[in-house]
Amino acid sequence: MNPARLGAFIRSIRISKGMTQQTLAEALHVTDKAVSKWERGLSLPDICLFSNLANVLNVSTSDLLLECSDEETPSHLVQIYEAGADIRAPLHIILGCVELLRRYRENDGLFERYLESIRISGEYLLAVVEKVKYPGQLDHLLSQPGQPSRTPAVTYDFTGKRILIVEDMEVNREIAAEILRGTGASFDFAEDGQICLDMVSSSPPEYYDLILMDISMPRMDGLEATRKLRQRGCSLPIIAMTANVSEQDRNAAMEAGMNAFAEKPIFIDKLFAVLSEYLQEKQPGSVIFGRADHA
Repeated sequence: MNPARLGAFIRSIRISKGMTQQTLAEALHVTDKAVSKWERGLSLPDICLFSNLANVLNVSTSDLLLECSDEETPSHLVQIYEAGADIRAPLHIILGCVELLRRYRENDGLFERYLESIRISGEYLLAVVEKVKYPGQLDHLLSQPGQPSRTPAVTYDFTGKRILIVEDMEVNREIAAEILRGTGASFDFAEDGQICLDMVSSSPPEYYDLILMDISMPRMDGLEATRKLRQRGCSLPIIAMTANVSEQDRNAAMEAGMNAFAEKPIFIDKLFAVLSEYLQEKQPGSVIFGRADHA
């Protein structure tokens, strides 16, 4: 690990852009003391900040990660970052199924099904982690995945809105459906990009209000489906719902014509905030994730 090398790189880019340590800190929602420590080589930014830091400095995330490396030693951070999608995808299933287990604990069939999904995803995640030899100070990356299944503090009412969920994995479709159900929204499913195209093409104008689009799917992936929809004049908001969250992935999604990202594992409050930007909400009600109490 080479904090001094990364610090010098951050400082040089910051100065070339005419930014102060304070403006960089404000853009990243950290203290200017933190930025000062990075630039003096006294500490490394949390890896969770690398994507935002790269965007602010207008460099690639890989550039930042490689600056952490010793000259002759491949960076452990690069390994972890490249394994990010493989780690996030099973985490999404695990955390989503835990929420479903809470709701359907009395249904033995569903309980066993979701429990088996957790077991399989956990074994896959363990296999991915064991391939990455990461330093001890990065253990928190895996031990603190966040709280994707918490109830959002803000309530949302999407009653009357219809969303097309494009996702090839059945368990992921169920997770997305459960998340949306408490908002009053209606939804349909498409198992791949081609089915999505067919459903949108055969539906009346303005039938759908928004598309939640997975990226990696068989037959036709989300990027190709989005390009074809835009070529056909479709102006629906298309939100990428994916574990692929690198800067390159985001750029590819935007170039294909997508409007925004919803990361997997899904952080429910963040997902609803993104949806609210593209869906005109009804009058606010007392709609809470998992339960809808309409007057």
